Amino acid sequence: MRILKNEDIKNYVNYKIGGKTDCLIIVEDEKEIVDAVGLGKKSGRFFILGGGTNVLFTDKDFKGTIIKIGLKDIKKQEDGLFVSSGVLMVDLLNFCLEKGLSGLEWAGGLPGTVGGAIRGNAGAFGGEIKDLVLSVKSLAFEGGGPITKNRNIKECLFGYRDSIFKHSDEIILGATLKLKNRDKKKIEKEIEGHILYRKEHQPLEYPSAGSTFKNIPVSSVSKKVYEEFKSVIKKDPFPIIPVAAVLDKLGFKGKQIGGAQISEKHPNFFINKNNASFGDVIGLINLAKEKALEKYGVVLKEEIEIVNF
Repeated sequence: MRILKNEDIKNYVNYKIGGKTDCLIIVEDEKEIVDAVGLGKKSGRFFILGGGTNVLFTDKDFKGTIIKIGLKDIKKQEDGLFVSSGVLMVDLLNFCLEKGLSGLEWAGGLPGTVGGAIRGNAGAFGGEIKDLVLSVKSLAFEGGGPITKNRNIKECLFGYRDSIFKHSDEIILGATLKLKNRDKKKIEKEIEGHILYRKEHQPLEYPSAGSTFKNIPVSSVSKKVYEEFKSVIKKDPFPIIPVAAVLDKLGFKGKQIGGAQISEKHPNFFINKNNASFGDVIGLINLAKEKALEKYGVVLKEEIEIVNF
């Protein structure tokens, strides 16, 4: 366990936005998590942080403890592959490539950790992490003491970029995944293809939290909106209208407030172009939501987690 005082939160998140925290604890096993939560409770409040890739923090200081999950195990088991929540997706993909294990090719270039991917049911190119999960191991604090849970796929309540872990205080420890054997060269080719696509279509050169909004289910829009966007409808994994297409039609490419900008390359990426503040990004988010509702009757829902202490 590493305990760091008066740390800059922005150094631990992709957006590079955030104030300071009184205490940041990096934990590497289950016992350390329990101990860190105990310290966090004594400090008044605590926040669990994974890879920091899909989160926007306020500029305000956090008077409490941030616990960063650093569990890194990858173990083959009889029923599948157990992967700890702190394992980076890129490291898991490299492991799968080395062992000839297939199923995660769609995650080529996906940032963040396995725990974050499970919590938000990450997906891309028609795949979702839920399609590979056999069970998820988590830690809950009920009745004052820690309880280890093993949730099966149904108990995880996976939805579109959603799971039960987004709506509870459980801390994801890891998951058992079902993967298949496949030729390594085919795995590598598919992964590299997705990485190349991201480089070509996403503004990876700037800090951001990835896709700001969830894509829009076709079933939720009017016939008029459907007709206007039917040429760009795709499966993700069900029929959706890309938010990027809606924001493009609204003329928001390149729209800037302070140091934050709606990317000209991919309008669903709200980038930290020049020392953006929390307020700059929130201003763009609120503007996009307001205009999408006004013009198309569409309610945009954030895919990123906004943390405003």
